[in-house]
Amino acid sequence: MPRDQGVRTRIVEYLTEHGAIDDPSGKATSTLKQAIGYEGTDAGFTQVVAAMSKAGLLDRSIKGKRTYRIANSANGKTALHGEAVAEAMDYDELAAALLARVTRAATAPEATADSTAWARRRLEQLEARNTALQRDVARANAETEAVVVERDALKAQLDAAQHNLELLTDRLKEPARHQVRAADRLGPDEQTLLHQLRHRREPRAKSPERAS
Repeated sequence: MPRDQGVRTRIVEYLTEHGAIDDPSGKATSTLKQAIGYEGTDAGFTQVVAAMSKAGLLDRSIKGKRTYRIANSANGKTALHGEAVAEAMDYDELAAALLARVTRAATAPEATADSTAWARRRLEQLEARNTALQRDVARANAETEAVVVERDALKAQLDAAQHNLELLTDRLKEPARHQVRAADRLGPDEQTLLHQLRHRREPRAKSPERAS
């Protein structure tokens, strides 16, 4: 099922239950988005609403870039139900059923040359469709694996960077820690003497006396 099919169903059900969305400020799309609890982006929701309107599932009142009204169209719920039924079909089961019918028709004693030719063509079409679906699945799996590998690599880089940052921070703090611990081991008299030594100034050299 397409990822926006659930959103479409929620939109149609909300408008069916609560009626049209009217917004004098021209923000009917945002109002509808909040009403159904859509968690995606504004742009994504706008695209869904626009696609539904183009497909005849919704009626909109638009002026410029603002939408003042959104309502179900006359055939909105019926058309959406048809889409949901089509999407809910098990295509593997459908293909198996068609193959069984083709096989029965081709092997039936009363099968004519025309029905046998039709069955052969139909079987070739189904095999070609199945091959295309397998390619699509393989491509989707490969793309998913590539995304996972890239995500893991980026996570490893981030972990390494955080570890290096922690080591660098500890090294920068280490001299100050040693200095504080060394000073703490001194007694009061020794700390006073250390303070005096740190602030003692060297006596100025005497200037040579002039010869009298």
